[in-house]
Amino acid sequence: MSAYEQEFLQNITNIRGVDFETWPGWEQLMAWVKRQPWRDEFFGGDKIPARLLYPQTLVADLTRYLGG
Repeated sequence: MSAYEQEFLQNITNIRGVDFETWPGWEQLMAWVKRQPWRDEFFGGDKIPARLLYPQTLVADLTRYLGG
């Protein structure tokens, strides 16, 4: 993950002080995504795709989705 992705996601989510590519960071980021009205569109349905169960993939896909 680049420093840009980390900063971009921190600014959008207002989650500070965690590395999103760690499991604690993934948990906080995923909890934030689940509260968003666009979560079904991002996930592509009701279930979380298996690829998003990896911190690096969640960061990359979410950054692309949000336009970063």
